[in-house]
Amino acid sequence: MTKLTDEVYTTLRRKIMEGELAPNEQVKEERIAKLLDVSRTPVRTAINQLTLDGLLYRERGRGSFVSAWNTEDIKEIFEIRIQVESKAAGLAALKASAMHIESLLQCSMKMDELVEKKPEDYLKSIQEENRKFHSIILKAAASPRLTKITKTLVEIPITIGFYIYSDEDMQRSMNHHRELIHAIRMGSQEYASDVMTVHLRAALCRFLTNRDIKQQ
Repeated sequence: MTKLTDEVYTTLRRKIMEGELAPNEQVKEERIAKLLDVSRTPVRTAINQLTLDGLLYRERGRGSFVSAWNTEDIKEIFEIRIQVESKAAGLAALKASAMHIESLLQCSMKMDELVEKKPEDYLKSIQEENRKFHSIILKAAASPRLTKITKTLVEIPITIGFYIYSDEDMQRSMNHHRELIHAIRMGSQEYASDVMTVHLRAALCRFLTNRDIKQQ
């Protein structure tokens, strides 16, 4: 995506996540282009990508609409993720190899660099590095059942991600990653599990706070 298209995509995704664009609300190219003071081309491309992401859906002859995921859906998904990924983090603390820990460090440093320099499409890049980070923890946990359950949850399209994060939220999340690496390196199952719980709980709280503010 071009820089302008990425900006439009990020703005629309944030509006969906915060509830400013409500479930089943129609998203019209012309209205969005006028609202953001851009041409319809980047809006069209962003809408296409959001449709591929599962955040929008199309109806033949009618246009694009916001997928019907609500606050309770997301709360339920995250409560399950907290249980499953906290267990995985604890197992990773017991089983992680030096290679796993080094891979986690590389992801963490890459994310820190992206947050500091903010290159083009940096939010998308952070999302990808974050996905890798959590995937490495699952690999270190060496539990096929936990991996299968988590993969199903993560593939649900309306994930929270970093699109609604402030700079302070972003730094807090990066700190959690560093704390997770430390806990895993220490080999403490309880410590790693607790940090993962806090990490995911913070993400959910940020989503709920943003959504409440936007809907007041």
